[in-house]
Amino acid sequence: MSKRHAASCFLCLLLTLAAAAQAQGASKHFRTSYEHFNAYAAKAADLYFKTEVASEKNILSHLTAVCAIYAEKARGLVHMTDVAEHMVAKRDKTFALGSLRDLKDVTLAGLPQDIKLLTELVEGQENQALFQLGTQVINELRVFERNTENL
Repeated sequence: MSKRHAASCFLCLLLTLAAAAQAQGASKHFRTSYEHFNAYAAKAADLYFKTEVASEKNILSHLTAVCAIYAEKARGLVHMTDVAEHMVAKRDKTFALGSLRDLKDVTLAGLPQDIKLLTELVEGQENQALFQLGTQVINELRVFERNTENL
């Protein structure tokens, strides 16, 4: 094998390994978001049952629902990034990456609006526990958005 071909093969190998490492890293990020969203949903549900204020119950119910929805979206991205990482055949890899792009687009479609709505709901809260949880959820949504955009 000539030096030129060896260099080309080496470059292809490096690019493949970098893509695999990126997909594996993405999977870990989405798994962490999945775990955080589930924990936040549980906290919001717990706070919901501890408050008697109707407006706080409304916000906490919304936080619980948003966290549950994004936990499932993160779970889907965990599975798709895992699948894309383990595909060997070029045709299968192309299909998996196309499915991942579709899932990415669907996931990002409503995320900015959800972040904006939660920010408006949480912004002026006097209940410190609700405010803190809302801020954590908003921050997690922003991290999730960034990680999804980086796919």
